[in-house]
Amino acid sequence: MKILTAKQIAEVDRLSTDIYQIPSLLLMENAGRAVVDEITDASGNVEGLRVVLFCGKGNNGGDGLVAARHLAVRGARPEVVLLSDPTGYRGDALANWQMVHAMGIPVRVMENHAPARKFLRTLEGGPVVVDALFGTGLSKPIGPDLRPVVDWINGARSRATVVSVDIPSGLFADSTVVPGPAVQAHRTVTFTALKLALVVPPASDRAGQVRVAPIGSPPALLENSEYRLDLIDAPLVRRVLPRRARDSHKGDYGHLFVIAGSRGKSGAALMTGHAALRSGAGLVTLLLPASLQREIVGRIPELMSEALPETAERTLATSALDPILSNLERADAVVIGPGLTTQSATRGLVRDVVRRSPVPIVLDADGINAFAAKPEDLRNDLGQAVSITPHPGEIARLLGSRISDVQRNRREVAQAASREYGFITVLKGFQTVVAAPDGRVMINSSGNPGMATGGSGDILAGMAGRFAAGWRRKFHGSDFLALTHHLAAAVYLHGLAGDIAAREKGEESLLATDLLPCLPAAFKSVYAAGQ
Repeated sequence: MKILTAKQIAEVDRLSTDIYQIPSLLLMENAGRAVVDEITDASGNVEGLRVVLFCGKGNNGGDGLVAARHLAVRGARPEVVLLSDPTGYRGDALANWQMVHAMGIPVRVMENHAPARKFLRTLEGGPVVVDALFGTGLSKPIGPDLRPVVDWINGARSRATVVSVDIPSGLFADSTVVPGPAVQAHRTVTFTALKLALVVPPASDRAGQVRVAPIGSPPALLENSEYRLDLIDAPLVRRVLPRRARDSHKGDYGHLFVIAGSRGKSGAALMTGHAALRSGAGLVTLLLPASLQREIVGRIPELMSEALPETAERTLATSALDPILSNLERADAVVIGPGLTTQSATRGLVRDVVRRSPVPIVLDADGINAFAAKPEDLRNDLGQAVSITPHPGEIARLLGSRISDVQRNRREVAQAASREYGFITVLKGFQTVVAAPDGRVMINSSGNPGMATGGSGDILAGMAGRFAAGWRRKFHGSDFLALTHHLAAAVYLHGLAGDIAAREKGEESLLATDLLPCLPAAFKSVYAAGQ
């Protein structure tokens, strides 16, 4: 789902009129009706319902005026509160003011901001309050003159449902911070596309339940390649992973190889391989230090394994390079890193495999650490796609930066790294970020704090590898944007499985392996939502 800036949404509105001849008045009409639909959904029957609508002097206020008209038509009892003299309305908002006035809908005008508190003391509340004060065009914090209005709305929310129009007033559409006084909504009806402030906290914490309402702008306008920010959601997963054909076979879903494990870290290899299988891989083969294979063979019957030369520390040795490359001739993708350690010989092996792999690479954990402070070396000589799945500490080591800097600027760090070095970045954590080399960024909408536990990243690595293998089978190694979408689908399903597991077990008690039995339910729920 697209996330647009205030400038981009204004461009979509303008092009809807200029190119597709859709009157801006109709867009406003559809916006106001969507607000009424949301009020109806929240309240049930609106007949006789008292609704207080605070309307600003711009187009956001115009949307509120449309909502007042439709509420009156449906038998509700709307009362409009204007922040200034209605003679200040222009364009579409003026047209809707004239309609509201002609219909005789009760209107109160707060002509001067100075006595706002006195005015508001005379205002009777209702079970629904609509915030149509300021929209996406707000460019400075709400000042002391209008703060009493925001305070009144927020004070009413304990006894009324507060519905914000497009964005809670006081937020900046393109910012994740709360710059000053802002409405705390129960519900927000936004139009055409999401805005960043509705997605990322702390700003998004003010929005409550968010619904994106189409208001008539053709979907083709949202496909502009310059609109580079998206929310990862269930519809994306369904586009990436349609239901299986009846005549399909295991070869259609890819053979994933996993280079993983060392002494004491067999679990990382097992979780990665198991997650790939549970995510739909046709075949999965673990490439392991020889002594480790004896520990895990048969633990998961569907997993295949190959024993490779190892060091005295029971990590993979440099002499494992040729057998690895030979095995990868049968692969569709390879995951490198879970539980490998950073032993010097193993680190050198990882660097050689990444450079010479004949198939797409998903690099995780110690695979990423093998390139610490050398991101320019993280490339494949054969042009194969390289994707990394770091947590904040791993990407900080890779880029030679600080974890605190990464956490303050997660989207920007992932985007810059992918642009500069040409790999796809899956930056794990709250609202996992997926960044492509062309500058596109996706923010995940699933997951919970209970997933902050050892092994959760191994599960994601296996899932990412399975989706990378599926991408290669489908696109034959071309179309890197499609690979970004495939990895984003893995991220969403990983988080969704975590959400399902958390509902069953609670966040505190969640283990990484709890996600595995919940993956089938995650896949099923995504498909069911599209029916």
